[in-house]
Amino acid sequence: MFRRFTAFSAWSIYTIIVALYAFSLWALFEHRADETFWSVGEVLQILKQSLWQALLSALFSTILGVFLARSFFYLNFKGKALLYKLISFAWALPSLVVIFAIIGVWGNSGWVIQLLKFLGIPATFNLYGLQGILLAHLFFNIPLATKYCLEVLHLIPSSQHQLAAQLNLQGWRYVQIVELPMLKKVLPYTFMNIFLICFTSFPIVLMLGGGPKYSTLEVAIYQAVTFEFDFAKAVMLIMTQILVGIILQITMDILTKFAFSQVKHTAIPIDHIWKPRAKGVNKWLLQGVMILMGMMILIPIANVIWTGISVSQFFTRLTNPLLWEATRFSLLLSAISAVTVIIIAYLISLETKNLAYQKHKILHSFLAGVATYPLIMPVFMLAVGLFLLLIDTPLSTWQLLCLVGVCNGLMLLPYIYRLLFTAVWEAFITHDKLARELGIAGFRRWWIVEKNYLIRPLRNAFALAMSASLGSFTVIAFFGSPDFSTLPYLLYQQLGSYRMDDAAVTALVLMLLTFLPFLIIEQREQNR
Repeated sequence: MFRRFTAFSAWSIYTIIVALYAFSLWALFEHRADETFWSVGEVLQILKQSLWQALLSALFSTILGVFLARSFFYLNFKGKALLYKLISFAWALPSLVVIFAIIGVWGNSGWVIQLLKFLGIPATFNLYGLQGILLAHLFFNIPLATKYCLEVLHLIPSSQHQLAAQLNLQGWRYVQIVELPMLKKVLPYTFMNIFLICFTSFPIVLMLGGGPKYSTLEVAIYQAVTFEFDFAKAVMLIMTQILVGIILQITMDILTKFAFSQVKHTAIPIDHIWKPRAKGVNKWLLQGVMILMGMMILIPIANVIWTGISVSQFFTRLTNPLLWEATRFSLLLSAISAVTVIIIAYLISLETKNLAYQKHKILHSFLAGVATYPLIMPVFMLAVGLFLLLIDTPLSTWQLLCLVGVCNGLMLLPYIYRLLFTAVWEAFITHDKLARELGIAGFRRWWIVEKNYLIRPLRNAFALAMSASLGSFTVIAFFGSPDFSTLPYLLYQQLGSYRMDDAAVTALVLMLLTFLPFLIIEQREQNR
């Protein structure tokens, strides 16, 4: 009975998701006009710029992430754990908060230019363009690259460090012989992961791109629909992104299997890791990297906090009804998104777990593949298609909340599914033999054996989905209005109209709300 329920639920969800994407694409083709302004050359130019900025962002983020990971690995100092958590939190910040932070530090009225002027050094910096895009992407992705690299550095056995120390290996030779064999297993995966994130970047390129020269495919789709009303051009751009997305996703899957198959076969040290103490020039270099990278990430965060609390009439702006209306909508949307993606990912995980156990490879590939659709199919295809399908239909606020919430939830499906499937599979396999011997099956097995092992992953996945949804801007960019505004949409309007004091308070509130789920998880972990 329970097996039939999970199978029916999972395949019903699969059918609904496929139908949503199919109807969205059909709506775009239906609204396509005969006259259009797009050309193959223009599309190729946009694709070239998308790939170029993503390549540079991924390359610099990966290199700097390796440097920062080595600094965290070899240096020991008070507050190291807190500093690492603060830097890691930067990856969870909403894109529009990051944009506000980058403008506050690197803009012509920002901290850096003002400091140089105070020192009598004339300086100007054009933030808008490729340089602004790279700065924002580095802020986001250096912590991610650091996390991946630091994890594999901790997998190097102590014996290798001790042997290298006995042989007096130093500098590049030490890196080449001890660290690089482990790092090279995860670096291609890290690079490709960051490349995919930057390739589909939307708010950062929209706000900091400085014009069509550095437009990405998603920004071009948004502009074609909202400003040019050229749906044929939008269809062409969407089909291009789907084709490129398939190629990139295949590459990503290959690198993922390579990275994790290599790492999981590496013995994890169970004793305290012995590592050489950094000293001399090497120590100074590691400290320099730590200070520079830390300042690059923490100063923008501090700027958001300081700017937010130091604006004139802070409490008046904080009690603005529009701000708290947007906060209410954001919290409701994030709750709907989190519940939606948890239900979808969990039900699919239950069935794909059964299919994998019974070795139905084709069915498993089909069903598990639906979790990758949001990575391959641009979210704009879903958002624009639904927007066109419902353009003549008056929607209530609750209907808009559900619509945007479901779309935001689908955007998170690839990440939440991977998290939950791993937990579901491990809980199933770990206790499978004992459950069979005791004759426990179906829903009774899930309730008695597996449920308690899944509470923690489900809670963490829910908090992650809540936090990510709070800062989501992509879908609300189409459905937002003065009567239906979230915090990211309100912040976008305030930045666009140069109401920087109001934007400072909105950015502060949004940042604090985004951090809240992670703080709750951290507190629970400490209490365990």
